[in-house]
Amino acid sequence: MGSILAILLAADTILVAPFAAKDQAQPWMGVAVAEGLLDVVVQQNKDNFLTMKQLDAVLRRRDLRLDDAKVAPNALELARALGATDLISGVVSVTGNDAVLSAQRIKVADGSTSAAAEASGAQKDLAKLSQLLAQDLLGASELPPPLTRSEKALEAAVRCEIILARQSIGAHSRMTLVPPKLDEAEKECRAAVAADPKLGLAHAGLSITLAARGKFNEARKEARKTDRFVPFAVLAEAFVARKGKDRQAWADILARGVDERPGFLHALGYLAEDRMEQGDDKEALVYLERYLLRSPAHTWAMGKKARELARVGQLDEAIALSEKALTMNPGDPELLIETASRYIDAGRDAKAEPLLMQAMNAKPPRPLAALRLGYLYIRTHRLPQAKETLERAVQMATREDEARTRGIAHADLARVAAKQNRYPDAVTELQKARAEGNDKLPCDEPELARWKERPELKQVCVEAAAKDADDQAGDDAVPVDL
Repeated sequence: MGSILAILLAADTILVAPFAAKDQAQPWMGVAVAEGLLDVVVQQNKDNFLTMKQLDAVLRRRDLRLDDAKVAPNALELARALGATDLISGVVSVTGNDAVLSAQRIKVADGSTSAAAEASGAQKDLAKLSQLLAQDLLGASELPPPLTRSEKALEAAVRCEIILARQSIGAHSRMTLVPPKLDEAEKECRAAVAADPKLGLAHAGLSITLAARGKFNEARKEARKTDRFVPFAVLAEAFVARKGKDRQAWADILARGVDERPGFLHALGYLAEDRMEQGDDKEALVYLERYLLRSPAHTWAMGKKARELARVGQLDEAIALSEKALTMNPGDPELLIETASRYIDAGRDAKAEPLLMQAMNAKPPRPLAALRLGYLYIRTHRLPQAKETLERAVQMATREDEARTRGIAHADLARVAAKQNRYPDAVTELQKARAEGNDKLPCDEPELARWKERPELKQVCVEAAAKDADDQAGDDAVPVDL
């Protein structure tokens, strides 16, 4: 009964941002301090919490990494983008063998400071020092044991985490880390485990690297080697199950995680996204409602709920919710794209176009905005503009994990070519779409279907349909990120 009541009660949603590294402090230390504080939030089991992986998903769109020096000064903006109500950020300073930590808890709504704390001591005790801040910042009267008492283990585990943060581990993720980075992550996590066999963060990272190599049984055992609740370990174990084609185990692992920690928003988000990707809009809405009961002002969940409302035909409600989310964080590129998408759903293209152009001109530009704008131009028969904009989407989507965007853009460029009676170009674009992992091709669209018996088009469409059916059976589609 207590767990059910906790799920139904709203709570603070806390982001602990990597601390700024000053003097002789190294960048990894800022991430390590954040992990130590986050662990206290998780063990208290009172508030909602945002993981480093969720933070990295937002950083990726800004061309930043967890250990980038630009993270700390932009922490408030990042907290708004992540739907946090409270931000904890600070500075870690090292001189010789001594460390000083200072931090503030900030109300995201108005930027006011609600609490402040300092801790100082030996650098080797960084994990313990980070926890001491929680007494004032979180009102923690009892602290769990530190993440580790080994400085070597902490450094190696955090370096592993920083690398693996770039790998999507949602339900439909493919491995996108290049082999040298995967090797580096595994080396760091193995070093951390050797230095401290009880460090769950390190076992979680090692689990992901093992899953990438197809060693699923070993990977799942690694994810379970922890003496406390470690969100990254839960996500890792679920990832291993899904890569091993055990969808039910994947869902059960995440559901148990949320039962144990109702504020585990990352797990709830993965469950919702999976239902969205599978086209189960009603079940997706159930998860998103549950998400918003815990974190009512969470703009990501509001945007996704609006998408699902549109999918079930509630267009006015979808637009109203998207607009509400955008007013809470005006100018946020992702919310601009979501709101524009809801206008497109309702046929209000004139209202969508300026929002997408604004998102395209954000810093850095958003390729997804160009993709949506290209689609808008296709359906309004502005083919030269559609071609130019979709080609720009491909050019902007340079990251390995943006293959999905590139693949859809190439598929849409095939439609443009077909509408312009450029048959060879249409076939070439479909082939490029497949090369990016997109096997959901628009072969049945009228402009392409009229050529369905031509050998080149028939070959690419038949092969794509067969591969797509195989992927659905194996459940290994393109990545979905929070």
